Amino acid sequence: MYNVLIRFVMKLCGLTIVINVAVGFPRFQDVIPNGDKLPHPCKPNYIWHGVGHRADRGEGPLNDFGKDFLRLGKKWNKSLCQLDSDKDGRSNGEELGDPDCIWTRETIPQRQNNITHPGVCDPWESEECKKQNAWVDCDIDELKCAAIHETSVMNITIRMPETKVPNTETNYMCTTFDLPSDGDFHMIASVPYIDNIYVMHHMLLFGCEDTDYVKQIKPNKPESCLMGVKDCNDIISVWTVGYAGQCALKEFGFRIGVKGYKRVVLQAHWNNPELKNSYFDSSGLTLYYTHKLRPNDAAVMRIGSSYFELPPGRSEVEVVGTCSSQCSKTQLKGPIYITTAGNHMHYLGEKQKIELIRNGTKIQDITNEEHYNYDKPVTHSFKIPIEVQPGDELKTTCVFKTTSKLNYTYYGQGTNDEMCYGFLIIYPAKNVKRKFCTSWKSIPVCELKAPIVRGCQTAKFTNLSNPEFTEMRNAVKDHCSTNDTCLEKCKDQLTIINNHTCMNGDVGLYIKYRLIKLNDPSVTDFYHGIESCSKELKTNLSPAPTSKSIRILQLHFVVMFVCIVMFIT
Repeated sequence: MYNVLIRFVMKLCGLTIVINVAVGFPRFQDVIPNGDKLPHPCKPNYIWHGVGHRADRGEGPLNDFGKDFLRLGKKWNKSLCQLDSDKDGRSNGEELGDPDCIWTRETIPQRQNNITHPGVCDPWESEECKKQNAWVDCDIDELKCAAIHETSVMNITIRMPETKVPNTETNYMCTTFDLPSDGDFHMIASVPYIDNIYVMHHMLLFGCEDTDYVKQIKPNKPESCLMGVKDCNDIISVWTVGYAGQCALKEFGFRIGVKGYKRVVLQAHWNNPELKNSYFDSSGLTLYYTHKLRPNDAAVMRIGSSYFELPPGRSEVEVVGTCSSQCSKTQLKGPIYITTAGNHMHYLGEKQKIELIRNGTKIQDITNEEHYNYDKPVTHSFKIPIEVQPGDELKTTCVFKTTSKLNYTYYGQGTNDEMCYGFLIIYPAKNVKRKFCTSWKSIPVCELKAPIVRGCQTAKFTNLSNPEFTEMRNAVKDHCSTNDTCLEKCKDQLTIINNHTCMNGDVGLYIKYRLIKLNDPSVTDFYHGIESCSKELKTNLSPAPTSKSIRILQLHFVVMFVCIVMFIT
């Protein structure tokens, strides 16, 4: 399981390299409006990446739009825009969100929703289109896993009761289930049961600790759960759009039963972009398990960046998350071995790699995807597991493209937010104290727990009664404006303040993040005063965190994972 577990954990990770000449190369997606967000007509929640090809992944024969695109010079122009390549009564421009044929690569399309395929006849299910669309592949692969057919393997299906889907775009629903506890087992595979394909984006299965809190949770009762469920933080299975299921390698399994997880939480991510209020769902997973234990207990380890923001309109924005040498030294009890690895970003993700570094020297790439594809996850499996020693560094680098965005994009679980994670299936699980090792921007999270972070006494400085911070607030109050007007007398004060170790760089942003969470008016006025001269002093202040981004940071600190799926989302 865990080729797929890694493929998400997510939607996790994608590498689809296209070798034909129509709109399949990533660069060709950029020369047509909304070329990177074309929905598949008969696979809900899938994106058709090779717009000009008959295969949605972008290879093989061309469809009618691809033929027209090639004939007209492989560029978006008025001639291609006004054509109706699929002969369904709507021009290519209308289908791709450029009805007036005015889009250029430097602009945002007139419409970014209700996009349809210019090479596939619509309405999809109409009698007029059925014959014309006979070539479209609507099949989803079935899981191939020989182990589930062994006589010693049993199974249990866990499904949420039929539940109404809220008419909001992104929803997380958690349901607690009891697992078999009459023996000692390894879970070795899982297969999805998808009840509503139109909203189900991904599912994560979390193992729970055997605590009093977990014991009192009522099972089989779905609850909204953006913040997850307390004491249920260990990912042990995942499904996301595009997966047939998961099948574990023979070297390991996930421990359940009397010596493992007795209770699990199934977290479902519903994606309802049309805001429909008529949807219901009762999806779940079938889990396969055996009393014939594998040699090792496995775990999923999450690395990468747990907070960042992406400025709009950029062809490349790089985010780096580090599990530092110091962090791995404190979080690993001994060597661990990576059997499978996967990358995870959302739809703005372009490239991603994970590097193993020892004593300052790069040992190897664990992953390296030059063409990341959210909908086509890639699993990196290793016949010879990669050893990670305490004190090694795991560096995750993500590259995003934000040319389609008008506003900042933040780290978050929604499909329209972004993530920069790597997911590693490792063993033995007993050698990992914590199953996440991420950074907050450039600061490893384990270092944030120290009393002094890069010279800043963070706990002391974020106390509003601290004399040093009080003096700063008063200086800004007396000399600066809170209405975006930069006063001359403010500049001298801010030059001193911005050079303070607790106000500079990523530490300064982290301090700001923590202080904004206090919802104190004096803090708000303090940062408004600082930002009033940010242009004049060329300070590198990020936009003030929103209530949403604050919830996301809180989510990280309770060690919850997701977009995707995501997979998935």
